Amino acid sequence: MEDSDIEIVRNAGAVSRIFEQMLERRKPLSIVQHGHSSDAWVVKSSPTRLILAKRDKASQFTPEPVEFQFRDVLGRNIIGKSRVLRLKNEYLEISLPAEVRIIQRRHAYRVVPTADSFAIFLTASKWILSGRIEDLSATGVLVRLPQAIPVAVPSDIRAISLQLNHALPTSEFTPAGTMENFKIALKGATIARKADNGETKFATYGIQLTPTIAEDRQLAQIILCFERAARLKGIPV
Repeated sequence: MEDSDIEIVRNAGAVSRIFEQMLERRKPLSIVQHGHSSDAWVVKSSPTRLILAKRDKASQFTPEPVEFQFRDVLGRNIIGKSRVLRLKNEYLEISLPAEVRIIQRRHAYRVVPTADSFAIFLTASKWILSGRIEDLSATGVLVRLPQAIPVAVPSDIRAISLQLNHALPTSEFTPAGTMENFKIALKGATIARKADNGETKFATYGIQLTPTIAEDRQLAQIILCFERAARLKGIPV
């Protein structure tokens, strides 16, 4: 991701306002620690700290820093880090982040899953298994399958199911080769372009997505997870 695609907000009042709006709208956010994500809500916001109510009261945190990722009330993708001030069974108290990053959502911004990620198309009469997902964005997915496979994907797709996998960064909590899996079904999908003129061994389908609000939120969270994993691995994004 280019620097111009990230807006860094360091003004304490502006950062505080983002979380105040999350409190007012009762919108959830995701807290990540040691590679594990847990949903929470802001139940109290002050100029210096936040108190979060955990969705899963059994989820465990340590005094080490946490990361968060969410879409704010304006639909912007927010990521950042914070210090844990106090741990309770039902609540998590953290410091107000010194800064947050707003990821600008571009049509061209795409993440790359692992090679065993694939798509399944729903047509008027049946499901059609496709090949490998090459990349994914908020508005589209690129799918590639061998030319030798006699699969014809019609333009009137009823839905598309994406099976996505990616390797988590290796740490003391996540051994090498640990995979994270996502599955998302989208009702709005159209073949925007198709390249299978026989010049290569693969046919490529460019699929345009028109997700619902709920699907869009799920898709944004998946993309943020891929982007976060790439950054932790030191891969430029």
